[in-house]
Amino acid sequence: MSFNRTKEIQKTLPTSPIWQWNATEVALGIKHRAISSTEATKSVLERIKQINPKINAIINLMSEKALKQAEQADNLIAQGIILSPLHGVPVTIKDNVDVKGERNTNGGIFKDRICQEDSTIATNFNIAGCVTIGMTNLPEFAIRWFSENPLFGRTLNPWNPEITPGGSSGGAAAAVASGMCFIGHGNDIGGSIRYPAYACGVFGFRPTWGRIPQFDPSSPGGRTFASEFFSIEGPIARSVNDIRLGLEVLSKGSIYDQVWVPAPLTYNDYKKKRIAIVTQIDGMEIEPAIKENLIKTAKWLEEDGYIVEEIKLPEFNIAAEVWGKILIAEKTTMIGHYVEQYGSEDVKKAWKGMVYGAPGAKDMREYMLAIAKRDELRRIYNEILDVYPVIMLPVSGKEPFKYGEDLLGDEYFKNVIMPAQIPLLALVCLNYPSMSIPTGLKNGNIPQGVQLFASDYRADLCLQVAEDIERHTKMPFRFE
Repeated sequence: MSFNRTKEIQKTLPTSPIWQWNATEVALGIKHRAISSTEATKSVLERIKQINPKINAIINLMSEKALKQAEQADNLIAQGIILSPLHGVPVTIKDNVDVKGERNTNGGIFKDRICQEDSTIATNFNIAGCVTIGMTNLPEFAIRWFSENPLFGRTLNPWNPEITPGGSSGGAAAAVASGMCFIGHGNDIGGSIRYPAYACGVFGFRPTWGRIPQFDPSSPGGRTFASEFFSIEGPIARSVNDIRLGLEVLSKGSIYDQVWVPAPLTYNDYKKKRIAIVTQIDGMEIEPAIKENLIKTAKWLEEDGYIVEEIKLPEFNIAAEVWGKILIAEKTTMIGHYVEQYGSEDVKKAWKGMVYGAPGAKDMREYMLAIAKRDELRRIYNEILDVYPVIMLPVSGKEPFKYGEDLLGDEYFKNVIMPAQIPLLALVCLNYPSMSIPTGLKNGNIPQGVQLFASDYRADLCLQVAEDIERHTKMPFRFE
């Protein structure tokens, strides 16, 4: 690696503090020795020291371990060894997966649980030479679209403390948006990657089931249907290419996840630049500003040569109902008693509202019929995606909720919260790769965004369209 190449790369990198760079820029700088992993890590740690006391996104800071990992990454670079496209890049992990020697509290519930081994997420970050800075906040049991709990407190949205940073990966999204890490790990069983990304004005990607392996040694038992097929791990980041790199690193296979699929990350087939836009969905109201933002984004794509056609999604609200019949039935059986026994009054109230607003199957027959309906709906949508390779729709029917909205009673949850989240829940049920893309700010402090989805394992199609949107958006970040 020549000195001249290092100087050449230095000229292409930002002149701002390293913590403001994106993961792609940091990785490039480390690869060509324009910066070191240790420099990047120290820059992020200084940023965390400055801003985390205000935002409370990182609830377990692993400074000493992180600096050791950064030193190891730099030593490998000195030997000409690069482990992955994210070698030496600081990342965070959500506090509901295992990291060896650290607590996995699942939102403050298991405050004394120290992990003896790494999860597949932590393992894949380690194999890639990433630097794990710390673990991020979430609600108790990861079952709210808000990120607060009695043990660690409330995570604030970097743009506006009155609105949620999203949940359950709100700590990850807030950390990414405010410059405390370059890629944040999240998981999504009801919008928990895409909604926080939407609320905090960053990118969040939920892959197809089986793309990223999942296993926590602290929970060695088998998983139920919803935990297996609805709960998905994925990256949150400040650029589309950062999402691409995070997906590549996290997708490395594991023998501990029997449904992991070695699907390619890219395909050689040609897809016409044709997308569908959705501005109306049965069973929900879409706020005018959100419709306007969808139309604005569609016009950007038309300028880039896309054919954009408006369509109606058949039985999309039914897919969200099926999500409830399957997931809420399972969660009621598996964790409902733990919520009642160990949860705070707030999470009990929110859980009660969710069960009321999206009731689970009453018996085995209804549960089995819901699974059959899901299969039927996926066939219908496979046909639609054969015509329109990518579909654009809202992330939510409402702007990010104000803190406490899920505590306003069962009827409010049923009539306001749940309908607004149909675009998130339906895509969990259908299990297509889906992505939240920021498109700007309303009034300077309310992030706006759109959602894309494509057919199974076609993350590449979502990322292609997202990059075209990204070029138009020029999304600011909360770096003050």
